[in-house]
Amino acid sequence: MEEKVKLKRILGFPATYGAAVGLVVSGTAMFSVGNVGAISGNATFICAAIALIPMMSTAFAFGELTAMLPGGGMISDYTSPALGRFWATFALLSGYVVLIACDGGTQLVMGGLAFEDLIGIPQAAVSIVLLGIIICVNVFGVQFYGGAQAAITWIMMIVFLILGIVGSLGTGEALGVATPVPENAGLLPEGGWPTVFGAVGTAVWFFIGFEFACPLAEENRKPYKYVPWALIFGLITIYVTDIIFVYGAVKYTDLELMTTSSVPHVDAASAILGPVGGITMGLLTIFASFTTGNDYVCALPRMLYGMARENLVPKVFAKLHPKYRVPMYGIFFTVCLILLVLIYVTVKGGTSDAILTLINTACITWLIAYIIAMVDVLVLRKKYPDFPRLFKVPAAGIVLPIGMLGALYAIYTLAYVLMFACILMAVIAAYAVIWNKAHGLPVNDKVPIEKLVKDVRDRSEYLAVWDEAVEEWLKKRDALQ
Repeated sequence: MEEKVKLKRILGFPATYGAAVGLVVSGTAMFSVGNVGAISGNATFICAAIALIPMMSTAFAFGELTAMLPGGGMISDYTSPALGRFWATFALLSGYVVLIACDGGTQLVMGGLAFEDLIGIPQAAVSIVLLGIIICVNVFGVQFYGGAQAAITWIMMIVFLILGIVGSLGTGEALGVATPVPENAGLLPEGGWPTVFGAVGTAVWFFIGFEFACPLAEENRKPYKYVPWALIFGLITIYVTDIIFVYGAVKYTDLELMTTSSVPHVDAASAILGPVGGITMGLLTIFASFTTGNDYVCALPRMLYGMARENLVPKVFAKLHPKYRVPMYGIFFTVCLILLVLIYVTVKGGTSDAILTLINTACITWLIAYIIAMVDVLVLRKKYPDFPRLFKVPAAGIVLPIGMLGALYAIYTLAYVLMFACILMAVIAAYAVIWNKAHGLPVNDKVPIEKLVKDVRDRSEYLAVWDEAVEEWLKKRDALQ
């Protein structure tokens, strides 16, 4: 019999770390950095530190879950053995379909706005062209693009950091292209501490998508080691990079301008380094919007493909194009979602309010998925206490509840869009119940972790230490039955 082809475990820490920090330079992440900097001023480092608490707890949770099941899965794979089919479906759809729908369209709008500022071509036309290129890349499978995108992401992050360092050191001022704003020199903004604490929810968006490193576990040489530490150091890197940029931005930029701007990070870069800074950040925004949009159109169809194979969504999403071997229906669905949001934000004039409403709505549903991941860890510890865990959340009984409370507080600060987010989550919950009932599937049916272990071992190459540990665990479990 011909041996089954398996994914190779070839990735090391650098590639995993790169995936964890890759979305720090997405268009909307940089927008949120500028927006929160305008609201919180020099106290942004405190606001972002509070937002980092639930993010770090989530990183610990995903680290443990990935170490347990080092496959190419996402939140649904970890939730199905812990909480069952309903929560697995809900977590993935509410956490990532809503995220990609809301953020994907706003990313392309921001890229279009930056291009319009630079060249004068209308934002709508540029955004549509960017989406068309993304479709071509994903349908026709430009193989070289994956490696090129990784390099582009690193370059963008370095350029973003350099702009922040230039602002912090006052290089633009020395060159005569930047002028300090004296009234911005204090620690607290005009509204004081309540204003700082009220921006925590938006500051969560600094860290968007750090867990996108988890699906690389299946091709990772030591996922139980590299993935958890990549998540942890990735969050620290994002925090430091953003805080350095905010320090320079607040020093030289009119905060009222940044508060209302659709591209506050571009305005800040212009204030930091004159036209050179503005052009550099404009180009960075265009590339960031494109690469993030491409990530989304690549990722969501494959998530839906995996869910369709598990009968969690319609089987049509499991169909591949006969020639290009890509999940065409998933790509079509994802593009439609992004296009709807793109049109909505464009009609709204691409205002900062329209962008904030969408990303903050997605932030709430995303945080709910993070809470579910933390609950997964606690449930699986109780249900499978002796299962091999090559990375464990330190003091999980304390760290994870603190993380959940932090996530709930961040949601509380976004109360003005909570109703809209709840409506979206109610629709998704109704879908999960109706779909399972219609197909005669138990809504709360839980997948045995043994099955998931088998799936990981069938799909990927032998993983030293983990394979040996789970083999021993399976033998002990069989002996007890």
